[in-house]
Amino acid sequence: MKKINTRNILFIAVFVLLLLLSGNETWCQNNLALAGTATASSTEGSNTSDKAIDGNKETSWISDVGGKNKWLTVVLPGATEIKKVQASMETSSGDPIPYFAIQTFLNGSWRNQVNHTDNDQKEITLTFEKAILTDRIRLSINVDDVVIVSEFGIHGHQYVDSTATEVKKILVNQSGYNLEKPKRFTAPEVSDNTPFTIKNTSSGEEVYHGVVQNNIGDFTLFNPTTGDEYVVAIDTFTSYPFRIAPFWLEHVSYRNMIDFMIGARHYTGTSDKIRSLSWAWRDGDFFNWALQSMIALYLSNPEAYKRMEKKVSYVSNSSFPSEYEGKWGKLEPYDKNAPDIVKLIHWDVDVKISQELEHEHQKAELAHFLYAFPYFKQWLPQQNFDIVYEYLKNKWTKKVVSKKSTTQYDKSPEHNLLMLKTKMGTNKGELPPGHSVIPNLMMYEVAKKQNEADADKYFDAAYSQIEWMITNLDWKDPLTTKGQRMSEHITMRAFAYFYHQYQEKAPEGLYEKVLDWAKVMISRSDNMWDFRKYTDSGDWVPAGWNETGNILGFPACALAAASVINDKDLKNRLNQLVWSHFDDAFGRNPTGRHFSYDGPSEIEGVDLGWYSYHHGGIGLLEPVRFVFDGSPKTNHYPNHPEIGNLGWTEGWVQFNTAYNISMAYLAHSDTEIELKNTKKKILTVRLKTPLNFDPKEIDKLEIKATSSSGDSATITLKEESPYSKYLIGNIEYRGGKINTKDEVLQLKKGDEVSVSYGLGYFEKKASMVVKR
Repeated sequence: MKKINTRNILFIAVFVLLLLLSGNETWCQNNLALAGTATASSTEGSNTSDKAIDGNKETSWISDVGGKNKWLTVVLPGATEIKKVQASMETSSGDPIPYFAIQTFLNGSWRNQVNHTDNDQKEITLTFEKAILTDRIRLSINVDDVVIVSEFGIHGHQYVDSTATEVKKILVNQSGYNLEKPKRFTAPEVSDNTPFTIKNTSSGEEVYHGVVQNNIGDFTLFNPTTGDEYVVAIDTFTSYPFRIAPFWLEHVSYRNMIDFMIGARHYTGTSDKIRSLSWAWRDGDFFNWALQSMIALYLSNPEAYKRMEKKVSYVSNSSFPSEYEGKWGKLEPYDKNAPDIVKLIHWDVDVKISQELEHEHQKAELAHFLYAFPYFKQWLPQQNFDIVYEYLKNKWTKKVVSKKSTTQYDKSPEHNLLMLKTKMGTNKGELPPGHSVIPNLMMYEVAKKQNEADADKYFDAAYSQIEWMITNLDWKDPLTTKGQRMSEHITMRAFAYFYHQYQEKAPEGLYEKVLDWAKVMISRSDNMWDFRKYTDSGDWVPAGWNETGNILGFPACALAAASVINDKDLKNRLNQLVWSHFDDAFGRNPTGRHFSYDGPSEIEGVDLGWYSYHHGGIGLLEPVRFVFDGSPKTNHYPNHPEIGNLGWTEGWVQFNTAYNISMAYLAHSDTEIELKNTKKKILTVRLKTPLNFDPKEIDKLEIKATSSSGDSATITLKEESPYSKYLIGNIEYRGGKINTKDEVLQLKKGDEVSVSYGLGYFEKKASMVVKR
């Protein structure tokens, strides 16, 4: 059943090749560069970068004259402990190169491991007292002259983490799966057509059978209605145990999501320290998307957040020392009975307004608040809306940002949100394509309600931006997708929002652009993990990054795209990818670990958490619940658990807000509502939405039925049965009216009756016309 490690074969082949090569023995001994690929800053003629790593000193990489900064980068086949590098190099005039550095790549930047400013040798040998762990290394040269590098040798050995623990042969979502949703596992060392079984851990009974194909087992059709645990079994191997239940992911996530946001607040969360790169959230920077993520959560499933225990109380700024003065407090406080999520939304807005933050992302976030304010106004003073609206009217087109509103990561050319945005951000995640689209469309709706004569300017800006994106974004270029890291969801959500809210006004080609995106993403996910790769070939994730938030945010991208396209097969595959990426975060990945170090103690059903967590950091997130700490790096894929805890590990608010967004789109996708005339004079309402997380209890929910004349009446819905996802309720109408409790809904022939769940752009609605 076991497969031979192909990377080991590659290293053996390189070793044999080295023995056969002639020439200087020092270049032949375990030179890993021979198995690598090289790129360079420039090339003169046929003297390409690969000539510097071919083991032949008679050939060379030669740069053009260019500027001072020249470089040669070598990517190795996998994680490597580099003990020594050698370089044979000179200028075109035959002189040694005095200024050079050996660099490695981490979190988006090349970092010096060695830096020479007075080298006088053409033959360089550098031995490292402590091995450098990396899969890519760069020779950086700083001279005006042409550079000639005849050989760049890299010596070391394949990295194996001595602390890496044994990984299960069968990788599943350790916590559990949602009933009637895709349920898959990965068995990296199992051959095609190998049988697997699902076993009940209590009874030992084999309750489902299937076969493995392409290292994947699928048990989507297994939908038990019990609270038992199950395992996947293949021969003598078993997976971690898991459960299957209606809305299981929501069950283990909803309260945790809110608790994270409570704890991660700046000044008033689990730490009261003033931190750099922080405003409302510790280490949130200006592109944390926290406000829109929480608003999306509430709009997608309002009843779920109304029901939660209230843990947040208003804290006055006046009770803090003088250095906190002005950090928050310009907004009048919320009603103490507001749901915690509304209190957190108020907190974010209050900090932005109190500190007069002007970055285009910070302003754009406030548009979400204005749009959603009607759904919060029972708990928030009208002053909150008025002060934010006036602020945005004055700041929306302001081009120059105040220094206090930004950080060193700001790459915005200017901050006028009506301008066309053509610059894209980097793997840091700071400037995703289309970031101004939804905010402008929201401002358009708000301005119309405020009877502003120039409301169309917001729509025109959004239209121009979408039009530009249709024409200019190349989905094959990862910079437009996974290269935006945890901010990628901004782009596809912009397309879906425009399509659903303004379909008749949408630019030509919008639908086709979304369809093309889906095809590229599906193509890049054809692997044993159902994992969307960074490129068609090469890196699986952006090199050197802790990309945790991108995986957590991808379900929102896939759900947004699936809501637009009509192709059934593509929609079904996108739905599989939604769940495979949630599963990835919960242990179905090459490390076999959940992304949270504290997962086993904080998340029901999780057995094995991430290797470590970051001590300290700007965010001080150690005591906060539900921190997503780390995820597999490109070197872990396709299946290299032996490299263990490789690369950077650190939780970040941006990772959790990406998860918030995905959970909001998941709730919206799962919500269904029906209104039918089931019997004479009987109207039946049937609703599915993630609410009841305890199958032992029969849930109830009250919703409003509204007539076209404006009357409304309350209908009580009751869960159909244990383990049902649906709530159902009947109302009887006689004599042209509906009587429910103390309310009367007047009806006459031709009137329309409507019921809905979800709010704003996440509303799902059902209507029918009264015929008699």
